Amino acid sequence: LAAIELELEQLQPATPVDEPRQQSKRASLPAQLPRTEIHHEPGGTVCQCGCERVRIGEDISEKLDYTPGVFTVERHIRGKWVCRN
Repeated sequence: LAAIELELEQLQPATPVDEPRQQSKRASLPAQLPRTEIHHEPGGTVCQCGCERVRIGEDISEKLDYTPGVFTVERHIRGKWVCRN
């Protein structure tokens, strides 16, 4: 019985060591910069099956914009939509 347990332990893959996650290299943009929100929404919320799509969230990405003398942040907001069926 001990020999079988030893063989089973040898056949199991080695457990990977949990490596700490790397921190992102980009820092968030300063809060004091003026922000412009740009919404990207679908043209219609009716699904191909005919039912109404439901908004389940949104993705937000920020982009630094520079016009001579002024830094601004463009916030691109993309809605997440799903069909209930």
